[in-house]
Amino acid sequence: MIKLYEDRLDLDGEEKIYIRAIRRNYSTIVPFISKNKVLVIRSYRHLIDSIQLEAPSGYIEEGESPSQAAERELEEETGYKAKKIVSLGYYTLDYSMFEQTGNIFAAYDLANNNIEGKRRQALGKMEKIEIDIVTVEQIKELLYQGKILNAASIVAFHKAIAFHEQNIIDI
Repeated sequence: MIKLYEDRLDLDGEEKIYIRAIRRNYSTIVPFISKNKVLVIRSYRHLIDSIQLEAPSGYIEEGESPSQAAERELEEETGYKAKKIVSLGYYTLDYSMFEQTGNIFAAYDLANNNIEGKRRQALGKMEKIEIDIVTVEQIKELLYQGKILNAASIVAFHKAIAFHEQNIIDI
């Protein structure tokens, strides 16, 4: 999942070793269910031994576009599909060491994929995810307090909320 490289660079006549890594690109999607409410996930994260509030996110699979990955992750992690998905751009977490792009999307007009009244998540073996609905103001407060720790979610929430508040979206 991570490829490491050592590049030898000539910097002003002195050889330096530059270590870099390549990780798979990913997509993060912020699903709005109303003008002031967002569907979020609460995911157990082993490295910090806690449940974290996040936006649905995951790696882009071979042959998928960033938007297809966002749609898939939304459905797998929440059991919902979006009829409208808006691309909000991309970013890199650390271009000094990693080659990896994070793609950001906002989702609107959600539909539950329930069968016989039950929402269907398609979680991986290592995923323990619950869904929740929070207000935009609650997310802003959690961001301000530093309570959202996942960098992909931090960037996605900031960009998606800014887009959402600047654009009139029919929900």
